[in-house]
Amino acid sequence: MDRQLVAFMTVARLGNLTLAAQRLNITQPALTKRLVTLEERLGVNLFDRKPRGMELTAAGRIYLRHASRIEQEYRQASEEIGILENAGMETLRVGAGPLFHLRYVAQAFSAVRRRFPTLRLDLVARNNGETLPMLVAGELDLVLGTVEPLASEYLLHVIPLLEVEQAVAVAEDLPCAGKDVLLPSDLMHMDWVGYSQVPGSRELLTRYFSQHQLGVPRFAAQTTSFTAGLHLIRHSNLAMQVPLQIRTVVGHEGLRVLPVSPSLGRSAAGIYMRESSQGIPAVQAMNEELRRITSAQPTDI
Repeated sequence: MDRQLVAFMTVARLGNLTLAAQRLNITQPALTKRLVTLEERLGVNLFDRKPRGMELTAAGRIYLRHASRIEQEYRQASEEIGILENAGMETLRVGAGPLFHLRYVAQAFSAVRRRFPTLRLDLVARNNGETLPMLVAGELDLVLGTVEPLASEYLLHVIPLLEVEQAVAVAEDLPCAGKDVLLPSDLMHMDWVGYSQVPGSRELLTRYFSQHQLGVPRFAAQTTSFTAGLHLIRHSNLAMQVPLQIRTVVGHEGLRVLPVSPSLGRSAAGIYMRESSQGIPAVQAMNEELRRITSAQPTDI
């Protein structure tokens, strides 16, 4: 990619000439010369030079938006050319939220590895907020999570797989754990664990309480770890919102996952990928297995 463009994007992201020069392994005067040449070519100032660092001008912010798309196109072009020369990959890098990494990834990867015995898996168990930028940056090959609107500059392909219903996980020794379905009145007396990695989850429960005149939910704990949340439920007799589809995974751990009527809410979930990686055999195989597994279990919700 053009050296001046790389210099501009590095400075824009770091906001500091010294750090950017170190990142690019060039001298600061050489970096400054590239920026000046680019600004002269465009006929505008891209940065305001301030004592605390480099700040983008209005023109700089516009240029960064387009430059980010150029960077993605360049990376995806390289991937597509690489596919022509190499039929696959050594490591499949997957980002997955709790539902996918607990329920579906292992089963799908096991099937894929029968076709590609040397393929390795690098699994990043985080949510969209962290994994989608990694996918755009080329650090992941697939992201599995909630389907949500994407900014226009994200050159990503989305494959919906299933509808996720929100349910409630509780310890199996709680009185309400013997029910098949929870009612709004059952939720009112619970103390809750908030899983902070899903934006809006607390708001969803608060809105549900308000709609059904249950007061305000009492959050006794909050965690960034879904697994830690499950442990808190088991040992502290708390409750937590979880996808209904994980009930087969946690049922042997002294927990029950119960649907709620009326429903807490539903959302679509699926696969995000760069358009350029659709032709990679290992990626294609993983997508096929995920489709097969999720479509074969329609009774989970």
